[in-house]
Amino acid sequence: MHLPLKNLCSARALCVVLCWIAAFSVSAKTYDAQTVPKAFEPTSLKNIINAQQGQPFVLVLWSLDCEYCQTSLRNLADKKRTTKKLKIVTISTDMFADEQSLSLMQDRLKQLNLTENAWAFGSAPPEQLRYSIDPLWHGEMPRSYWFDAKGKTRAVSGVLLPKQIDQLLRN
Repeated sequence: MHLPLKNLCSARALCVVLCWIAAFSVSAKTYDAQTVPKAFEPTSLKNIINAQQGQPFVLVLWSLDCEYCQTSLRNLADKKRTTKKLKIVTISTDMFADEQSLSLMQDRLKQLNLTENAWAFGSAPPEQLRYSIDPLWHGEMPRSYWFDAKGKTRAVSGVLLPKQIDQLLRN
């Protein structure tokens, strides 16, 4: 059976397009909506605090390229496994709009079982987002804020070690 040249070219083009679509759909990452960090915008902190309903919690600022941040997150995740009352909110200073970073954030937080209340810097300028968290914070990391049940906050800069986490939970 001989196909006319025009039909053969169309069939080849269709085959190429279908192969490209198949390859793209296999390589495209699917996101679980419950584990994807939310975009943190200038008004988000108020929503985060209100959502805690007067319960103590720790807000941790971190970044994918901050090794000390990874240590703090790991130590907090370890403590959370043994202390169910420990509520952890994470905010990555990596940009929400960057799909590659978002995927890496999601993977990292999944590994640590810290996806429950995760955020990533949104579309506002990073300086504005930092200021909305703490006007005195200039971006050093790791950085954490320990909120008590009355809303009083204690800022901590540096790596969170297990002993320090225990002490902060007692206070």
